[in-house]
Amino acid sequence: MGDVELVTSTRVSKTTLTLGRPSPSSSALPTEPPAFTLPPRNASIALGGTARLDGKVRGYPEPQITWYKNGKPVTAGDRNGIEQSARGTFSLVIKDVQEDDGGKYTCEAVNDGGVRQVTVELTVEGVIFVCDFSGRFGVPSVDSRPSIWGESPPKFVTKPSRLILKEGQGGKFSAKITGRPQPQVIWLKDDAELKQSDHFNLFEKSGIHFLEIQDAQLEDSGMYTCSVVNSAGKASASAELTVQ
Repeated sequence: MGDVELVTSTRVSKTTLTLGRPSPSSSALPTEPPAFTLPPRNASIALGGTARLDGKVRGYPEPQITWYKNGKPVTAGDRNGIEQSARGTFSLVIKDVQEDDGGKYTCEAVNDGGVRQVTVELTVEGVIFVCDFSGRFGVPSVDSRPSIWGESPPKFVTKPSRLILKEGQGGKFSAKITGRPQPQVIWLKDDAELKQSDHFNLFEKSGIHFLEIQDAQLEDSGMYTCSVVNSAGKASASAELTVQ
């Protein structure tokens, strides 16, 4: 009876040792969370061009890449190409870029060790519509050169100042603007865009934009607006002309 108890105890002890032994595969292959060694960058592409967002990621197991546009998954299609190699490089390629391709793109890398995300912005150049406050819309001519180091919206360094003229006199509004790409400038009186004429002289000199009113008349009185726009944004500043 005692011998039976000894054998049973030994078998249980062996069984317990076998079940408690750690798995060789789990200890020999630790996980490494994803890390972007070369994150994608913002891109600025002309309408109809090809956008390519490239990057490189590391991690173990090999991270899987998913792209989102404005929070929605991007799927491969006729114009969208999603590439990923075993060396960690990946790309999102968009052919024949259209206006609605612009926006924020998030690249998500996932493996057993964790999740990493990076968000970049794709700007489509030449598709910003400008309203001239009278309901008419037009497409400005925008610098279509790619922006390597990013873009900046237009800003006024100096704004137009109020003018008081006597009838028959001449005067100028002026404004200095910064921005990348170079902003397009239009001048408006009340709700109407002003064009070059014998009465209105629109010109730029040493980085300063001028609106010159020649032979001012009483009906020239009103609000004058300098409106500036580029692919990164727009801005405006107004000043009053009083003709006495």
